[in-house]
Amino acid sequence: MDRVGLAAALFDEGAVEEAATAAQQALDDAARVDSALVASRLNTLLDATRPYRTPLVDEVRGRAKDLAAARPTTVVA
Repeated sequence: MDRVGLAAALFDEGAVEEAATAAQQALDDAARVDSALVASRLNTLLDATRPYRTPLVDEVRGRAKDLAAARPTTVVA
C-alpha cells in the first residue's frame, strides 16, 4: 500500500491535486485487496485529507470511507 502512503504524504505536504490523483490510483488498488493493513492505511489517508475541503478531495474521502467501512479492522492507524 505504498501508493496510499504516497498520497497521504502528498496531502501532508500540501500538494493537494497530486495527492488526490495518487489517492485515486491507490484506492483503485485498495478495492482489490482485503486486508487489515489496507484498512489501517485507508485511515491514515483519511486523516491526511482532513485539512482540505475541495470537490476533488471530498471524492477521495468518500471513496476511502466506503472502502474502510467495508474492511473493518482492529489495527490502529
